[in-house]
Amino acid sequence: MKKTPSYTEAAIKRLPYPLRKITAKNRITHLLLCIVTFTVIFVSCKNDEPISITHNPNSPIVLTSFSPDSGHIAEMILLDGENFGTDTSKIKVSFNEKKAVVLSSTGTRILALVPRLPGDTCSIKVEIGDQKGEYTNHFLYKIAASVTTIAGNGNDPGDKPVYDQGLSKSQLRPVYIGMDKEFNIFVTDNQNNLVRINEAENSITVVANGSQGFNHRCAPIANPVTNVLQMGAEDENNRDKFIFCDPNAGWIPKLYFIKEWDWNGYQSPTGTNHTHYACLYCEADGNYYTRYNNGLLVRIDPKTWNARAVGMTPSGVTYGAAMHPINKNELWLAYDSGSGEVSHSICRVDVTSETVGVDKKGLLDSFEKLSGATNGAHRDGPLSMAQFKSPRMINFDADGNLYVGDNGNHCIRMINTNTMMVETIIGIPEKSGFKDGSKDEAMFKEPHGIVIDAEGIIYVSDYGNNRVRRIAIE
Repeated sequence: MKKTPSYTEAAIKRLPYPLRKITAKNRITHLLLCIVTFTVIFVSCKNDEPISITHNPNSPIVLTSFSPDSGHIAEMILLDGENFGTDTSKIKVSFNEKKAVVLSSTGTRILALVPRLPGDTCSIKVEIGDQKGEYTNHFLYKIAASVTTIAGNGNDPGDKPVYDQGLSKSQLRPVYIGMDKEFNIFVTDNQNNLVRINEAENSITVVANGSQGFNHRCAPIANPVTNVLQMGAEDENNRDKFIFCDPNAGWIPKLYFIKEWDWNGYQSPTGTNHTHYACLYCEADGNYYTRYNNGLLVRIDPKTWNARAVGMTPSGVTYGAAMHPINKNELWLAYDSGSGEVSHSICRVDVTSETVGVDKKGLLDSFEKLSGATNGAHRDGPLSMAQFKSPRMINFDADGNLYVGDNGNHCIRMINTNTMMVETIIGIPEKSGFKDGSKDEAMFKEPHGIVIDAEGIIYVSDYGNNRVRRIAIE
């Protein structure tokens, strides 16, 4: 199902992000109010200064203060200082490296809009030509979020899921979730069914099932180039198997198998270590990558289906795996419990490097454990000190923010991979339940899957509540 835009795309793209999220009538009203507000502010704040002031590139810019000191997305913020000039095309303002829209400048005061999701504690920087500066104080970003249910009535279907009664009456046990470029939502049901949710038609259809080789623990991840859904396999008898669903073929599942192996000095995984949940496309080198439960990282040539063992990562189950959209050589992993020194941890590895670190017990030198203690708990803050509990699926948005389905803490977490700060964006940590609503009241129970669409809307397979939920977050 293709998403049909409701308004003229060109006009909408020219509006600030929050104005694209409200109705057409309210957009016009909101925009007019913004224009009036901007005009009033600057007429009252001009202080008889010249209409046009040129930035002096031979003198430093001076940053004194800003107001307000906290706010939401698109909050108007006044940045005071000296030597800004009035040419907004030359002025760059960023919150934690996230670019802000600069609306105007009087030379000593800049008016800008707070960008979307820069992080909870923001450093504000101003750059004009070769001159750069950073305000001493920090801006506190306030997240606004709301949760709604899109599928599932909350009842446990057991071994008899109900897909033919409409989304609100459906009964399913959603495990992992994916989305293609056409905004089709795919959910893995614990009866080894891969289903497609069509909101426009209020329907659920089965795309693949266990008899076709599909397993519900294998997350459907869309190839960013081909749009094909790619999955690994939980098959103790076949380390070579993968399942793809091509939208051009009606998502009919097709099995692929590794043809030849280059073990590169490593041993073949055996038994339960055959399990490889993900098949990820790396835009840095054009290859597929998968990781086996014994820790072996494998590179697959998509043309020949020949495989090469790249190196070892710590052994253990990683239900969560995602390629960074900006640092395209980085594979990020979420380790479950029972993984020793990396239990309950967020880690990353450079898939394009095969260098082995001698002091890391033969592990790939690029492998890093990024999060804190491994006892399984909840803690926000710097990623190096943050804690998770049985993290499941992970996924990036276009800006490189990593979202984590924190299963054991019953909440959704976000890692800003620029600042390496962690925050709980929604859900009450360590308390399970079900409730739709705002950031302060919404509740989850054992969220497993998470995916983000191109507009920043988050979809969650809320396993313990037998529902698929949508999070609008700004």
